[in-house]
Amino acid sequence: MDVRKAEASDIKAAVELAERSRRLLHKHQPTLWRKAANSAAATETSFVELLSEPGTYFLVALEGRQLQGILVARKFPGSPVFDPGGDTYLIDDFCMLEPHLWLTVGEALLSHVSTLIHEHGGVQILVVSADRDLGKAEMLRRSGLAIATNWWTRALG
Repeated sequence: MDVRKAEASDIKAAVELAERSRRLLHKHQPTLWRKAANSAAATETSFVELLSEPGTYFLVALEGRQLQGILVARKFPGSPVFDPGGDTYLIDDFCMLEPHLWLTVGEALLSHVSTLIHEHGGVQILVVSADRDLGKAEMLRRSGLAIATNWWTRALG
């Protein structure tokens, strides 16, 4: 498996992976994660911009030529009432081709980005994970992460 910085040639497959993930999220929380009609185009634009955005790590994992997973970590502005002692990075776009890949590919991506962030002075990562994404949650637990907060939601009307 090859874990590396994303390149322009990875964008199409990365968008497809993100769209697949969004369809699954929508099933779990159809209001919070209602997929926008233009989500693929918006994601492509965003991913292209992320390739050169300072303070951002956009990584891909490949087996041969097959994209297995993606991870995007972006510097996250801290609250003025908390001081973790350095930069925090938010990992939101973090998707696998198949759920069983979380414990291998997902862990490799998370380990790689954690090292990069630490080497550049970051002190903390925050990873977004859906409540029902059990494979991802298991990988996060095994990687030493802890739940710091939960979002509770209910559709109105």
